[in-house]
Amino acid sequence: MTVFLVIGGIGLALVILTFLVGDLLDGVFDFDALDNDLFSLSSLAAFLGAFGFGGALGLSTTGNTAWAAGIGFFIGAAAMFGAIRLTRFLKSGEDAASFRSDSLVGHSGRVITSIPEAGYGEIRISVGGHIRKVAARSAEPIAVGSEVWVVSILSPTAVEVVALPTLP
Repeated sequence: MTVFLVIGGIGLALVILTFLVGDLLDGVFDFDALDNDLFSLSSLAAFLGAFGFGGALGLSTTGNTAWAAGIGFFIGAAAMFGAIRLTRFLKSGEDAASFRSDSLVGHSGRVITSIPEAGYGEIRISVGGHIRKVAARSAEPIAVGSEVWVVSILSPTAVEVVALPTLP
């Protein structure tokens, strides 16, 4: 039983490591020839943790090591595929089309760094539920806090804006 508990502990430690520094280590086990999420750190950690603790549970109920390993493998595989499905679901919102620069045209934003007459400032704009901060240029100076309208795209990170009239 100790071996199963150690394997489960290693899996649990990998899960904690994945939460803390997962973005830095997640590409370590990815193989392009296979399904990328199958050998991700989160799916391997889920498998190891569930295999170890499931094997310990199986050994305590059956008393047979072979049955315990089978039970651990089944529970580990279920946890691994659950982690893969959860990862795919969470990554499904990371679509490159959701942050295209041309989608900013026709939206209003608020100036967060004043825009001088011949230079750039910054605006905050919300498009499709995503808040972005982009550089902005205008033909006239615009003060911080003013509401602006995006009229064109200058580059992937800069837009041209006009000030919206303030209501009394």
